[in-house]
Amino acid sequence: MIESRTDIARAMIDATLTSRHRSINDIASIRRDLDQSRRGVAASRALLKRLRQRNIDEANRNVEQHPVSAFDADILRNVFRNLVLEAKAPECQWRDLAQTLVYEFTGCKRLQSGLIDWIVRR
Repeated sequence: MIESRTDIARAMIDATLTSRHRSINDIASIRRDLDQSRRGVAASRALLKRLRQRNIDEANRNVEQHPVSAFDADILRNVFRNLVLEAKAPECQWRDLAQTLVYEFTGCKRLQSGLIDWIVRR
């Protein structure tokens, strides 16, 4: 009976050491996984930042590639006025109509709001 108690005690000590060793290994594994996840998140944030900057740069380049001269703006304004009169468009649709007109002229989705305001102005 003593041997069985001693064996039980040794088995419990071994199990405790084994579980402690496993828990230390598990904690180390979790920390490695967390570090890897953090590096992945940091890399994806950096990639998103570069993509956003590239989109901003391309949009700025598009605006620079399609400048609207004063002469062109005057023509667009006259076309807009004639279009509003012929279509009898309500005033709430004027801004969208002007944006569409400038987009068709320049081919650029990024428009200067000052130009749209000037075209819509009475």
